[in-house]
Amino acid sequence: MFSTMVYVFLAHRLPLRAPSTRQSPPEDMNIFKKIYIEVTNCCNLSCSFCHKSNRPKTCMKADEFAEVLLKIKGYTRFIYLHVLGEAMLHPEFDLLLQTSHRHGFQVNLSTNGTLLQNKGDLLIASPAVRQINISLHSFTQAEGPELDEYLAGILAFTRKATERQTAIWLNLRLWVMQETKEDAAGNRNEIILRRLQSFFSLPVRFAENLPPGRSLSLAPGIFLSQDRQFNWPHSQPEVLNRNGTCRGLRDHIAILVDGTVVPCCLDAEADIPLGNIHQQGLDQILAGPRACQMRTGFSHQQLIESLCRRCNYRLRFL
Repeated sequence: MFSTMVYVFLAHRLPLRAPSTRQSPPEDMNIFKKIYIEVTNCCNLSCSFCHKSNRPKTCMKADEFAEVLLKIKGYTRFIYLHVLGEAMLHPEFDLLLQTSHRHGFQVNLSTNGTLLQNKGDLLIASPAVRQINISLHSFTQAEGPELDEYLAGILAFTRKATERQTAIWLNLRLWVMQETKEDAAGNRNEIILRRLQSFFSLPVRFAENLPPGRSLSLAPGIFLSQDRQFNWPHSQPEVLNRNGTCRGLRDHIAILVDGTVVPCCLDAEADIPLGNIHQQGLDQILAGPRACQMRTGFSHQQLIESLCRRCNYRLRFL
Protein backbone atom coordinates (compact mmCIF):
# COMPACT_ATOMS: atom_id res chain seq x y z
CA MET A 1 0.00 0.00 0.00
CA PHE A 2 1.05 3.65 -0.28
CA SER A 3 2.94 4.69 2.82
CA THR A 4 2.13 7.95 4.58
CA MET A 5 5.44 9.38 3.40
CA VAL A 6 4.69 8.50 -0.21
CA TYR A 7 1.22 9.99 0.00
CA VAL A 8 2.55 13.24 1.44
CA PHE A 9 4.99 13.39 -1.46
CA LEU A 10 2.20 12.73 -3.94
CA ALA A 11 -0.07 15.30 -2.41
CA HIS A 12 2.44 18.16 -2.36
CA ARG A 13 4.70 17.62 -5.36
CA LEU A 14 4.22 17.47 -9.08
CA PRO A 15 2.78 14.14 -10.33
CA LEU A 16 5.09 11.15 -10.40
CA ARG A 17 3.89 10.67 -13.95
CA ALA A 18 5.85 12.06 -16.85
CA PRO A 19 4.44 15.41 -18.03
CA SER A 20 1.77 14.86 -20.65
CA THR A 21 2.61 15.99 -24.18
CA ARG A 22 -1.03 15.94 -25.18
CA GLN A 23 -2.37 19.24 -26.42
CA SER A 24 -5.86 20.65 -26.53
CA PRO A 25 -7.56 20.14 -29.89
CA PRO A 26 -7.83 23.15 -32.18
CA GLU A 27 -11.11 25.03 -32.34
CA ASP A 28 -12.31 23.22 -35.44
CA MET A 29 -11.95 19.88 -33.63
CA ASN A 30 -14.32 20.81 -30.81
CA ILE A 31 -17.64 20.02 -32.47
CA PHE A 32 -18.15 17.29 -29.86
CA LYS A 33 -16.34 16.97 -26.56
CA LYS A 34 -16.39 13.22 -27.05
CA ILE A 35 -17.83 10.46 -29.20
CA TYR A 36 -18.74 7.11 -27.66
CA ILE A 37 -17.82 4.05 -29.71
CA GLU A 38 -19.19 0.71 -28.58
CA VAL A 39 -16.52 -1.71 -29.80
CA THR A 40 -18.39 -4.60 -28.18
CA ASN A 41 -21.63 -5.02 -26.29
CA CYS A 42 -20.39 -8.22 -24.64
CA CYS A 43 -19.50 -8.24 -20.95
CA ASN A 44 -18.04 -10.76 -18.52
CA LEU A 45 -20.29 -9.52 -15.69
CA SER A 46 -24.03 -9.06 -15.30
CA CYS A 47 -24.38 -6.14 -12.92
CA SER A 48 -27.78 -5.15 -11.60
CA PHE A 49 -27.26 -1.47 -12.46
CA CYS A 50 -26.41 -2.11 -16.12
CA HIS A 51 -29.03 -2.18 -18.87
CA LYS A 52 -29.84 -5.68 -20.11
CA SER A 53 -29.85 -5.18 -23.85
CA ASN A 54 -31.87 -7.16 -26.36
CA ARG A 55 -29.37 -6.47 -29.14
CA PRO A 56 -27.29 -9.39 -30.46
CA LYS A 57 -23.93 -9.72 -28.72
CA THR A 58 -21.05 -9.00 -31.07
CA CYS A 59 -17.80 -7.10 -31.59
CA MET A 60 -17.00 -4.35 -34.07
CA LYS A 61 -14.44 -5.59 -36.56
CA ALA A 62 -11.07 -3.87 -36.52
CA ASP A 63 -11.47 -2.59 -40.09
CA GLU A 64 -14.93 -1.26 -39.21
CA PHE A 65 -13.45 0.55 -36.22
CA ALA A 66 -10.82 2.12 -38.48
CA GLU A 67 -13.58 3.23 -40.85
CA VAL A 68 -15.47 4.82 -37.95
CA LEU A 69 -12.37 6.76 -36.90
CA LEU A 70 -11.86 8.06 -40.44
CA LYS A 71 -15.47 9.26 -40.57
CA ILE A 72 -15.41 11.06 -37.22
CA LYS A 73 -12.13 12.89 -37.86
CA GLY A 74 -12.69 16.61 -37.45
CA TYR A 75 -15.60 16.08 -35.06
CA THR A 76 -13.64 15.33 -31.89
CA ARG A 77 -10.27 14.25 -30.57
CA PHE A 78 -11.66 12.17 -27.70
CA ILE A 79 -13.31 8.78 -28.06
CA TYR A 80 -14.91 6.77 -25.25
CA LEU A 81 -14.84 3.01 -25.77
CA HIS A 82 -18.13 2.43 -24.05
CA VAL A 83 -21.90 2.33 -24.25
CA LEU A 84 -22.54 -1.23 -23.14
CA GLY A 85 -20.05 -4.06 -22.80
CA GLU A 86 -16.48 -4.45 -21.58
CA ALA A 87 -14.18 -3.07 -24.27
CA MET A 88 -11.16 -5.11 -23.16
CA LEU A 89 -13.04 -8.29 -24.12
CA HIS A 90 -12.57 -7.32 -27.76
CA PRO A 91 -10.25 -9.96 -29.31
CA GLU A 92 -8.24 -7.24 -31.10
CA PHE A 93 -8.26 -4.65 -28.36
CA ASP A 94 -4.55 -3.92 -28.81
CA LEU A 95 -5.10 -3.23 -32.50
CA LEU A 96 -7.95 -0.85 -31.66
CA LEU A 97 -5.61 1.17 -29.44
CA GLN A 98 -2.93 1.22 -32.13
CA THR A 99 -5.46 2.39 -34.71
CA SER A 100 -6.73 5.10 -32.37
CA HIS A 101 -3.22 6.44 -31.87
CA ARG A 102 -2.42 6.29 -35.57
CA HIS A 103 -5.46 8.45 -36.33
CA GLY A 104 -4.68 10.93 -33.55
CA PHE A 105 -7.50 10.07 -31.14
CA GLN A 106 -7.19 10.03 -27.36
CA VAL A 107 -9.01 7.14 -25.73
CA ASN A 108 -11.10 7.16 -22.57
CA LEU A 109 -12.00 3.69 -21.36
CA SER A 110 -14.80 2.67 -18.99
CA THR A 111 -14.25 -0.76 -17.49
CA ASN A 112 -15.41 -2.99 -14.66
CA GLY A 113 -11.73 -3.53 -13.90
CA THR A 114 -11.72 -7.32 -13.91
CA LEU A 115 -9.33 -7.55 -16.89
CA LEU A 116 -6.78 -4.98 -15.76
CA GLN A 117 -4.38 -7.64 -14.55
CA ASN A 118 -4.30 -9.11 -18.07
CA LYS A 119 -4.53 -5.91 -20.10
CA GLY A 120 -2.91 -3.43 -17.70
CA ASP A 121 0.54 -3.44 -19.33
CA LEU A 122 -1.06 -2.85 -22.72
CA LEU A 123 -3.01 0.14 -21.42
CA ILE A 124 0.00 1.66 -19.67
CA ALA A 125 2.17 1.29 -22.76
CA SER A 126 -0.38 2.74 -25.18
CA PRO A 127 0.14 6.42 -26.06
CA ALA A 128 -3.52 6.61 -27.07
CA VAL A 129 -4.99 5.98 -23.61
CA ARG A 130 -5.90 9.20 -21.81
CA GLN A 131 -8.24 8.14 -18.99
CA ILE A 132 -9.50 4.91 -17.47
CA ASN A 133 -12.79 4.95 -15.55
CA ILE A 134 -12.97 1.93 -13.26
CA SER A 135 -16.47 1.13 -12.02
CA LEU A 136 -15.81 -0.20 -8.53
CA HIS A 137 -19.55 -0.61 -8.02
CA SER A 138 -19.37 -3.51 -10.48
CA PHE A 139 -18.37 -5.64 -7.50
CA THR A 140 -20.71 -4.35 -4.84
CA GLN A 141 -22.52 -7.64 -5.38
CA ALA A 142 -19.43 -9.70 -4.59
CA GLU A 143 -18.66 -11.34 -1.27
CA GLY A 144 -15.57 -11.67 0.97
CA PRO A 145 -12.55 -13.22 -0.80
CA GLU A 146 -13.94 -12.44 -4.26
CA LEU A 147 -14.22 -8.73 -3.45
CA ASP A 148 -10.76 -8.74 -1.83
CA GLU A 149 -9.21 -10.31 -4.93
CA TYR A 150 -10.97 -7.81 -7.19
CA LEU A 151 -9.77 -4.81 -5.17
CA ALA A 152 -6.24 -6.20 -4.96
CA GLY A 153 -6.12 -6.35 -8.77
CA ILE A 154 -7.38 -2.77 -9.12
CA LEU A 155 -4.89 -1.42 -6.60
CA ALA A 156 -2.02 -3.41 -8.13
CA PHE A 157 -2.78 -1.78 -11.48
CA THR A 158 -2.97 1.63 -9.80
CA ARG A 159 0.45 1.10 -8.23
CA LYS A 160 1.96 -0.05 -11.51
CA ALA A 161 0.55 2.92 -13.43
CA THR A 162 2.00 5.29 -10.82
CA GLU A 163 5.40 3.62 -10.64
CA ARG A 164 5.76 3.74 -14.42
CA GLN A 165 4.95 7.45 -14.40
CA THR A 166 2.16 7.02 -16.92
CA ALA A 167 0.21 10.06 -18.17
CA ILE A 168 -3.07 8.16 -17.81
CA TRP A 169 -5.74 9.61 -15.54
CA LEU A 170 -7.43 7.03 -13.32
CA ASN A 171 -10.99 7.62 -12.14
CA LEU A 172 -12.30 5.17 -9.54
CA ARG A 173 -16.08 5.35 -9.66
CA LEU A 174 -18.46 4.23 -6.94
CA TRP A 175 -22.21 4.57 -6.88
CA VAL A 176 -23.63 6.13 -3.74
CA MET A 177 -26.41 3.62 -3.26
CA GLN A 178 -29.39 4.65 -1.16
CA GLU A 179 -29.32 1.67 1.16
CA THR A 180 -29.74 1.24 4.87
CA LYS A 181 -26.71 0.38 6.94
CA GLU A 182 -27.88 -3.21 7.01
CA ASP A 183 -27.91 -3.42 3.22
CA ALA A 184 -25.16 -5.72 1.93
CA ALA A 185 -24.25 -3.46 -1.00
CA GLY A 186 -23.86 -0.51 1.35
CA ASN A 187 -21.54 -2.54 3.56
CA ARG A 188 -19.45 -3.51 0.53
CA ASN A 189 -19.18 0.15 -0.41
CA GLU A 190 -17.75 0.75 3.04
CA ILE A 191 -15.25 -2.08 2.52
CA ILE A 192 -14.11 -0.53 -0.75
CA LEU A 193 -13.69 2.90 0.83
CA ARG A 194 -11.70 1.43 3.72
CA ARG A 195 -9.36 -0.31 1.28
CA LEU A 196 -8.82 2.94 -0.61
CA GLN A 197 -8.25 4.78 2.66
CA SER A 198 -5.57 2.29 3.67
CA PHE A 199 -3.90 2.06 0.26
CA PHE A 200 -3.60 5.83 -0.20
CA SER A 201 -2.99 6.58 3.52
CA LEU A 202 -5.99 8.90 3.65
CA PRO A 203 -7.85 10.19 6.71
CA VAL A 204 -10.56 7.94 8.11
CA ARG A 205 -13.91 8.48 6.38
CA PHE A 206 -12.16 10.64 3.79
CA ALA A 207 -15.11 10.47 1.36
CA GLU A 208 -17.86 11.05 3.91
CA ASN A 209 -18.71 14.56 2.73
CA LEU A 210 -18.07 14.00 -0.97
CA PRO A 211 -21.25 15.13 -2.77
CA PRO A 212 -22.73 12.85 -5.44
CA GLY A 213 -21.46 13.76 -8.88
CA ARG A 214 -18.18 15.21 -7.57
CA SER A 215 -14.65 13.84 -7.55
CA LEU A 216 -11.98 13.68 -4.88
CA SER A 217 -8.25 13.55 -5.61
CA LEU A 218 -6.60 10.53 -4.01
CA ALA A 219 -3.19 11.26 -5.54
CA PRO A 220 -2.03 13.15 -8.64
CA GLY A 221 -3.89 11.76 -11.62
CA ILE A 222 -6.00 9.40 -9.45
CA PHE A 223 -9.53 10.32 -8.44
CA LEU A 224 -12.53 8.88 -6.66
CA SER A 225 -15.94 9.92 -7.95
CA GLN A 226 -19.25 9.05 -6.34
CA ASP A 227 -22.72 9.36 -7.77
CA ARG A 228 -26.22 8.05 -7.28
CA GLN A 229 -27.39 5.04 -9.20
CA PHE A 230 -29.71 5.95 -12.05
CA ASN A 231 -32.37 4.18 -14.08
CA TRP A 232 -31.77 3.63 -17.77
CA PRO A 233 -34.52 5.38 -19.76
CA HIS A 234 -35.46 2.12 -21.50
CA SER A 235 -36.62 0.70 -18.16
CA GLN A 236 -38.69 3.78 -17.30
CA PRO A 237 -42.24 3.07 -18.56
CA GLU A 238 -43.76 6.47 -17.81
CA VAL A 239 -43.15 9.87 -19.31
CA LEU A 240 -41.31 12.00 -16.75
CA ASN A 241 -41.33 15.30 -18.60
CA ARG A 242 -42.06 16.67 -22.05
CA ASN A 243 -40.02 19.81 -21.52
CA GLY A 244 -36.29 20.15 -21.06
CA THR A 245 -32.96 19.87 -22.82
CA CYS A 246 -29.99 17.50 -22.96
CA ARG A 247 -26.29 17.32 -23.75
CA GLY A 248 -26.93 14.63 -26.35
CA LEU A 249 -26.17 15.90 -29.88
CA ARG A 250 -24.58 18.93 -28.22
CA ASP A 251 -21.38 17.67 -26.63
CA HIS A 252 -21.50 14.00 -27.58
CA ILE A 253 -23.03 11.27 -29.71
CA ALA A 254 -22.65 7.49 -29.61
CA ILE A 255 -21.91 4.89 -32.25
CA LEU A 256 -23.15 1.42 -31.42
CA VAL A 257 -21.36 -1.80 -32.27
CA ASP A 258 -23.23 -2.24 -35.57
CA GLY A 259 -22.48 1.34 -36.65
CA THR A 260 -25.82 2.84 -35.67
CA VAL A 261 -25.42 6.47 -34.63
CA VAL A 262 -27.57 7.54 -31.66
CA PRO A 263 -27.79 10.96 -29.98
CA CYS A 264 -26.50 9.96 -26.55
CA CYS A 265 -24.67 7.30 -24.57
CA LEU A 266 -27.85 6.14 -22.80
CA ASP A 267 -29.63 5.05 -25.97
CA ALA A 268 -28.44 1.48 -25.52
CA GLU A 269 -31.23 -0.04 -27.64
CA ALA A 270 -30.97 2.38 -30.59
CA ASP A 271 -34.42 3.76 -29.89
CA ILE A 272 -33.35 6.89 -31.78
CA PRO A 273 -31.33 5.68 -34.78
CA LEU A 274 -30.04 8.68 -36.70
CA GLY A 275 -28.26 6.68 -39.38
CA ASN A 276 -25.44 4.19 -39.81
CA ILE A 277 -21.83 5.36 -39.96
CA HIS A 278 -20.92 2.52 -42.32
CA GLN A 279 -23.50 3.66 -44.86
CA GLN A 280 -23.44 7.46 -44.52
CA GLY A 281 -21.10 10.28 -43.67
CA LEU A 282 -21.44 11.74 -40.19
CA ASP A 283 -22.29 15.15 -41.63
CA GLN A 284 -25.20 13.62 -43.52
CA ILE A 285 -26.42 11.80 -40.40
CA LEU A 286 -26.26 14.89 -38.21
CA ALA A 287 -28.08 16.93 -40.85
CA GLY A 288 -30.89 14.39 -41.06
CA PRO A 289 -34.45 15.40 -40.13
CA ARG A 290 -34.58 13.44 -36.87
CA ALA A 291 -31.35 14.93 -35.53
CA CYS A 292 -32.41 18.43 -36.60
CA GLN A 293 -35.80 18.07 -34.93
CA MET A 294 -34.15 16.95 -31.70
CA ARG A 295 -31.71 19.87 -31.67
CA THR A 296 -34.49 22.34 -32.42
CA GLY A 297 -36.57 20.84 -29.63
CA PHE A 298 -33.71 21.05 -27.14
CA SER A 299 -33.14 24.71 -28.03
CA HIS A 300 -36.81 25.40 -27.23
CA GLN A 301 -36.88 23.25 -24.07
CA GLN A 302 -38.97 20.58 -25.81
CA LEU A 303 -38.23 16.84 -25.65
CA ILE A 304 -39.24 15.45 -29.02
CA GLU A 305 -38.33 11.80 -28.54
CA SER A 306 -40.11 9.39 -26.22
CA LEU A 307 -36.80 8.10 -24.82
CA CYS A 308 -35.79 11.63 -23.82
CA ARG A 309 -39.13 12.13 -22.06
CA ARG A 310 -38.46 9.01 -19.97
CA CYS A 311 -34.86 9.90 -19.06
CA ASN A 312 -34.01 11.41 -15.71
CA TYR A 313 -30.23 11.29 -16.10
CA ARG A 314 -30.21 14.57 -18.05
CA LEU A 315 -31.59 16.31 -14.93
CA ARG A 316 -28.14 16.02 -13.35
CA PHE A 317 -26.82 18.67 -15.71
CA LEU A 318 -29.47 21.33 -15.22
